[in-house]
Amino acid sequence: MSDTPGFSRRLFILNAMCTTAGLALGSCTSNTPEANPPGIKKIIPPGDQSSGLSAYQEAPMLAQRVASGELPPVSDRLPKNPFVRIVPTIGNYGGTIYDETSGQGGRFFLDGALVASPQETDNEGKIIRPHMCEQVEHNEDYSSFTFYIREGLRWSDGVECTADDVIWWWEHEQNNKELYPEGPRNAWKTGEKYAVFEKISKWVFRISFAGPFRPLLNLSAHEYMCFASFFGQPAHYMKQFHIDFNPQANELAQSFGYQYWFQLYKEREEYMNPHEGKPNLSPWIRILTNTTHEVFERNPYYAEIDQDGNQLPYVDRVYMSVVEDRKLRDARIATGGITMGKTVLSEISIYQKNQVRGDFTIKKWKMSSSSECMFSFNLNHKDPVLNKIYNDLRFRKAMSLAINRKRINDTLYFGLAKECQATLDPKVSYFDPTWQTYCANYDLAAANALLDEMGLRWDNKKQFRLMPNGKRLKTIIIYTIRDFPLELIELVRQDWSKTGMDTILRESDNQFRKERCMSGEHDCTCWNADQVEEIAAYLPWVSKWNPNNALFYAMDWWYWYYSEGKDGIEPPEIWKDQFNTMAKWYHAKDDEEYQRYGHQVWDFFTKQLVCIGTVGYAPMPVVIKNGLKNVPDNIKMGYGTVWAKSYMIQTYYWDKPEDHT
Repeated sequence: MSDTPGFSRRLFILNAMCTTAGLALGSCTSNTPEANPPGIKKIIPPGDQSSGLSAYQEAPMLAQRVASGELPPVSDRLPKNPFVRIVPTIGNYGGTIYDETSGQGGRFFLDGALVASPQETDNEGKIIRPHMCEQVEHNEDYSSFTFYIREGLRWSDGVECTADDVIWWWEHEQNNKELYPEGPRNAWKTGEKYAVFEKISKWVFRISFAGPFRPLLNLSAHEYMCFASFFGQPAHYMKQFHIDFNPQANELAQSFGYQYWFQLYKEREEYMNPHEGKPNLSPWIRILTNTTHEVFERNPYYAEIDQDGNQLPYVDRVYMSVVEDRKLRDARIATGGITMGKTVLSEISIYQKNQVRGDFTIKKWKMSSSSECMFSFNLNHKDPVLNKIYNDLRFRKAMSLAINRKRINDTLYFGLAKECQATLDPKVSYFDPTWQTYCANYDLAAANALLDEMGLRWDNKKQFRLMPNGKRLKTIIIYTIRDFPLELIELVRQDWSKTGMDTILRESDNQFRKERCMSGEHDCTCWNADQVEEIAAYLPWVSKWNPNNALFYAMDWWYWYYSEGKDGIEPPEIWKDQFNTMAKWYHAKDDEEYQRYGHQVWDFFTKQLVCIGTVGYAPMPVVIKNGLKNVPDNIKMGYGTVWAKSYMIQTYYWDKPEDHT
């Protein structure tokens, strides 16, 4: 691989981090909860999980394909013991869901639903339960995990999904030196030893570590994280792109515009948003993609049924229009042009006025983010003067104290959000109540006093503060308009300007923002504070507070840690200690260590103010087209609860599907 042009250690680390950044009842049984670890409940089904049904039903569109000989009967397409999803109301088959996407992801209806994992989490991020695997067992010290795949589970093209797919992923993908020159991701290591993947039988595999690795339970239940990909690669499909199985793989890659086979392989490796034609395990599969829309159609081999034996999903298709303009998207929602859409609370009056004309209902769900928008300064800034300022904790305290959170809450959220620091959800077992209030009060005088103490004097007009080199203290906030309104960022800009910092907003598309921030060429950026639930917070190295994720506030320190000192910049001792504490936490051998190290990790993140919060847990207005059923009235939304996956969109149905084709 050393002779491959342009490939470097830094590029490898960037690629690895991109894939990282960007980790009801199951089976209709009376499950028994088990603490695993404290604050997390793991449901292990006792013994027989059979549905007790002698026959299954399927959608008419699939029955037609069975009649023509194109598909086998539904009983042959389902696992021996399909997952039974208890639904509020047995639904009707048919119809189409209409949604929109920016083209850079951000699908409301399908986010989180295009993958299926061994286990799943509930909507509170507290329960782990079986999904595509009937059961997951672990030994006493959490160093060995045995996964029992549902016997007869099949990919969307009908090929069986077995332990061989998992072993193939580990041996031929993660341990291929051209795909991963430095080996699998470090989080698969315990000490100096990588995990061992073992096939026990066709439907059973085991993952063993040299020491405890509790997060694997969480990782196997959270589809968004890189680790879930071990259950997302159909070997029979991926082999055509792999040079060890297809000698013409380079030529194939070149026909798609790439130079080397591993470049095309990495494109097709994507599991969160599977490429058209790639088999998967999700309720719908992609059948068409172009510049204007994406179309998804029901997976005939989807392994879920309702309590009456009807194969899910109920809805036949999902049609996604690509709409880059946010105002156009909002207009489409207001006129009833899409089936489901989320908006911001400050714009709810627009939708309320259009409910009758648009034929929709507004539900108020709740965001799971502890901060609708949090801000991080670049602690590895290339300008040594700014770098020293940003690394001074007094500066970050000043910026937090300068934010008028009550004004943000009253102006944008009708006082319904929580004015707090960006930190963990209060339901987390090791949560410290002081975290929510840490430097979260509005005190402009105290903020200015801290900046005075730092020696950042005012100019002659007392308009801007000056840095030690005599230049104006200026910070550019690079941002992407997503789910938080520009008005929030503007209010923070105004607050920070009152401290004498010349604060400038610069909008960017997310790809450019990520590239610029990952290379350390930014002052400050912002994102939402999700992944704050018990399960999501314990996913190795993918927290929004991690230096390499979303806010990219210390990339050179992260490069140094990730490369074991071969790249990046050596961090201060307190950060070395934090990295080591995080590693100890992920490898906690008992409940006491889990609690103790978890508290230490998050106490550091919160009190170092690496991510400065505004307001959180705001109501999220959701527009639902009338006639769509089984949609919950009150639910949490967010990354930590796997977005659409935890509100079970496969159970939604139309009361009159013929009106929504």
